[in-house]
Amino acid sequence: MKRFVIALLICLSTAANAQFNEEGNLYYEETITTQGKSQEQIKEKLHEWLLAEFKQSNIKASKNTEDEMIADITSKVNVKQGDITTKMDIYFGILSSFKDEECTVQLSHIDIGPTQTPVNIDFPDFGSFKKEMQETVNRLSGNAKAKNQAILDDEKKIKSIYERGLQNHENMLASVKTYISGVVERMKKTIK
Repeated sequence: MKRFVIALLICLSTAANAQFNEEGNLYYEETITTQGKSQEQIKEKLHEWLLAEFKQSNIKASKNTEDEMIADITSKVNVKQGDITTKMDIYFGILSSFKDEECTVQLSHIDIGPTQTPVNIDFPDFGSFKKEMQETVNRLSGNAKAKNQAILDDEKKIKSIYERGLQNHENMLASVKTYISGVVERMKKTIK
């Protein structure tokens, strides 16, 4: 029990500012105090950090004014899926607003994978999962439809697939939260 409580506290402290909005999508927001730094100095440090943290080709600035910067980022995150760890594409926006001695940073529209799926806290319950799978199987034809229908009809197999999917989802959430927390901590060290 002690180990569980310690592990829970570590998880909570790691992602203390990573939150989920009303749609269940992950985002991060924080106002950072920067003692003695002007608005221009903060902006320069943030720009310096962006170029050090990400390949320039993976940064797309969509707004850059005196007091605000918006950049769309493409990067990679390691995600455990079953027994393997794979690098997955991660996409997110960084909105930064500046004033003397303060920078507000928001990471939002955090998407993952080739289809840029939003990182969402929700994973369907078993009944919904099975219904979605049935809808997919219904769109198939021939041998592919018959084989997939046989899997769906085998309660033990479909529960096993569901459990793996649920575990992969939890692993993905943990990986992305850890990644985002690391990005933010490195950024804070640079601009402070």
